[in-house]
Amino acid sequence: MRPSHETPDHGSAVPHRLSRTVVFAAALCAAAFAWAAPGEESFKGRPIYSEPATGLQMPPGCVVDPSWRSRVGASDLEVWIAVCGEVPRAWLLRRSIVEMLGAGLARLRYQVIDERLFPAETAGDTLSVQCFARGRDDAGFVVAGAKWHASGKQLMLASAQSALRADTRAGAFAPAEVAAVDCTRFPEREAMLRQLQTAPR
Repeated sequence: MRPSHETPDHGSAVPHRLSRTVVFAAALCAAAFAWAAPGEESFKGRPIYSEPATGLQMPPGCVVDPSWRSRVGASDLEVWIAVCGEVPRAWLLRRSIVEMLGAGLARLRYQVIDERLFPAETAGDTLSVQCFARGRDDAGFVVAGAKWHASGKQLMLASAQSALRADTRAGAFAPAEVAAVDCTRFPEREAMLRQLQTAPR
């Protein structure tokens, strides 16, 4: 009696290949928010100080515009977009008072508690923090791959590739749905704030 020869079940390998594909796609999505070139400096954990007389004491090679900053509600957290070494990045920072100097004047300390790099984006344009939760005033969002359409003197978000939100409980960025975010830019205000920041003190 001849031994039977079973035909290999090629279909059984399909779920395995699919699972590998899903894992690879998930890794690519995570990399979109955390990609950093080899040797790229991270500023997570770095303190940044602010003096009433001189303003922010940014790390060497880093810049941030006033319109690239957003407070996260009534919390002590802020979301910034900074450009360091020509690489745009989103920072989640914790704000604290170092010393009160008088009415409304204080030395402040900002601690970078989370960071995401976006080397393919343009700070303040395709990468923006001028966003709120749709239908609410909750701030603390970042959109990447943003495209805008004009509405009078404003620019409204037309589309974006991805979004992040500040998770106040975890003290870290978390993924957000682009459809749940509304963003508005005010180019004239952005230009005015930029001029005030660069004016001699």
